[in-house]
Amino acid sequence: MTDVASITRRLEGDYQSLAPQLRKAARYVVKAPTEVALYSLREVAARAEVGPTTLVRLAAQLGFPSYNAFREAFREGLRSGADRYASNIEELQHYRGGATFEQLYRDTGEQIVQNINGAYSSIGAAQIAAAGHFMKSARRLYLLGLRANYSLSFYLHYVLRTFMANVILLEGRMGMLIDEIGDIGPKDALLAISYEPYALDAVKAVEHAAKQGAAVIAMTDTPLSPIARHATRLLVLPTTGTSFYQSLVPTMALIEGLICYLVARGGPRIVQQVKEEFQRRDDFGAYWRDRD
Repeated sequence: MTDVASITRRLEGDYQSLAPQLRKAARYVVKAPTEVALYSLREVAARAEVGPTTLVRLAAQLGFPSYNAFREAFREGLRSGADRYASNIEELQHYRGGATFEQLYRDTGEQIVQNINGAYSSIGAAQIAAAGHFMKSARRLYLLGLRANYSLSFYLHYVLRTFMANVILLEGRMGMLIDEIGDIGPKDALLAISYEPYALDAVKAVEHAAKQGAAVIAMTDTPLSPIARHATRLLVLPTTGTSFYQSLVPTMALIEGLICYLVARGGPRIVQQVKEEFQRRDDFGAYWRDRD
């Protein structure tokens, strides 16, 4: 096991049996292989928020004679081009402080396009159709995105409500999340969006839904995510951006794909439902119109 892909598969397979700190280190290694290749043991440990000895233990558990041998596998991955795109982003992070905003602006646009292409390349139409099937056939479809991810679930709910009456947006306001999702069951589905740092309530909601037998569609950043282990359908998306915070653009782009599937497979009734919904909005005067 000397290449990054093999290490990743091993970590994914052994993840549940690892101690908590080793799990934390494994999640970081899978999510940020370029950092493992480029930075010192102490720097990687600081970024992963674990002790250096934890990374040494992880390397030993994977069969490497030393941490340096472990890191060399990731450096070889960079040399072979496996992590070329991630390496380019790392270089951007190094020089962007001295770059002009025009350069950073162009780089940001290029990164967004790259992320969307990556999401649509790694997640095929069959995977979207499989996730969409659970959403379409569910008695009730619950949507969950907390904190920064709320905007994504809100948008999906807003669009789906124009032609689906069984969609429920989970918000968890005033500590009421368990009340909102408490009666979820085997005929229902939950679409959950969560990226590191994972909102605790999102993890608990997914665990509850899975325990009750509901289908779980998980949109997250790694197969080692705490919501991934309960997923009926798992959609792993990139979140790398040029700002200090994770990018949600790839997730929004994939949501468009899910909406397209549900509309395309919804039949003639959707045409009438959408027409009636927008007629109600017009009658209510929801949108501005120029007056004669």
